[in-house]
Amino acid sequence: MGPQAVYQDDNARPHRARVVNDFLQQSGVNRMEWPACSPDLNPIENLWDELDRKVRSNHPPPRDVQHLYQMLQAEWQALPQRIFTTLVNSMRTRCVECQNSQGGYTHY
Repeated sequence: MGPQAVYQDDNARPHRARVVNDFLQQSGVNRMEWPACSPDLNPIENLWDELDRKVRSNHPPPRDVQHLYQMLQAEWQALPQRIFTTLVNSMRTRCVECQNSQGGYTHY
C-alpha cells in the first residue's frame, strides 16, 4: 500500500479485531478515524440504492446470478454523470452534518 496510504473502514467489529489492528500497525498503515454506522459519509450507499431501484423497476427479475450481474453492469454504465457529481459535491455538507450530529444520523 505504501506510506501515504490511509485505511478507512466502518468500525465493524471484524475490522477492529486485535489481529487486524496488529497487522495494520506492523505494516505501517495509517488508519483514518471514522464514525461507526456512518452510511451518510459513504455515497456509494446512494449509488447501490439507485441501482437497486433501477434493476427492480426497469426489468423483469433476473433469471440467475449471471443475469443479475449483467443487469447491474448495464444499469451502472447508464447512470448519468450528474448523480456522481451531486454525490461528490454533497460531501462537505455530509461531513458538517455528521460532525454536528456527533456521528449520529443526518438527513442523507
